[in-house]
Parts: sequence; C-alpha cells; structure tokens
Amino acid sequence: MKLDSIFLAAAAAVTANALSFTNANFYNITIGNPFNITWSNASGPVTLTLLKGGTEPFFTNITTIASGVSAASYVWTPAADLTSDTYLIHFQDLSGASAYGFYFALVDAPYSIATTTTKTTAAATAEATTTTSSPVSTYTYP
Repeated sequence: MKLDSIFLAAAAAVTANALSFTNANFYNITIGNPFNITWSNASGPVTLTLLKGGTEPFFTNITTIASGVSAASYVWTPAADLTSDTYLIHFQDLSGASAYGFYFALVDAPYSIATTTTKTTAAATAEATTTTSSPVSTYTYP
C-alpha cells in the first residue's frame, strides 16, 4: 500500500512539472497578425512546429515556426502563404519532452478598405477649379 502512495506522489510531481503551453488563447489566430506562444517547464532551448491533421500520429508537419528558442515565449506571425485551416503547435525541448497546443482555426486577415477623402474647405474649392480629382478606393491586402 505504501508503494502505491509513492508511485502516486511521483506521478503527481511529474505532472506538475510537465512541459506545457501556458496560454490558452488559441481562438484568435489570424494570418499576418502576431500571436504570442508561451510555455513553462522547458529543459533547454525549444523547437515550435506547426502541424495540421487529425490525431497523433497522423499529423502533417507544415513548417518549423522557430527553433533554439531559449525564452519561455515566442511571438509568431503566421505567414501569408498559409491557408485558412485547423492547425496545432507542437513544442519540443532539448531533453526530448514534448507537448501539443490546442487545435485552432487559422483565419485570413480581414481585408481593409482605405478610401481617399475629398477636401471640403474653401481652399479646396479654389484648388478644384484648377485640378479635377475624384475619390479613389484602394484595397489593402494583408
């Protein structure tokens, strides 16, 4: 009976010190916008890998986000060549310990529309007599 207690205490200690992601805000990741990935209990530098797929071991390795990261966080900006889809991030430290982040939907950045404005002052009216211009809409793509 005492041996069972020792094993349970050891398992609890391992779980408490397990490598893990510390941010759970994986619901708002947008292509082109920075996202802060944080973790704890790493042993040495870490590698972050972007994966796609169903369940382990059927993940597809998409790209290495970063490697050799010594801090407990990394700001990642999803590249424009990624597609809107469901992904997850795999984290591995120098000791070989690994953890998986939450599944998240990577979405396209919303398109912004910038519109030029016309001048409405008396000076603009005088200027308009010599120069004809019309409002032009431009689209900015992420």
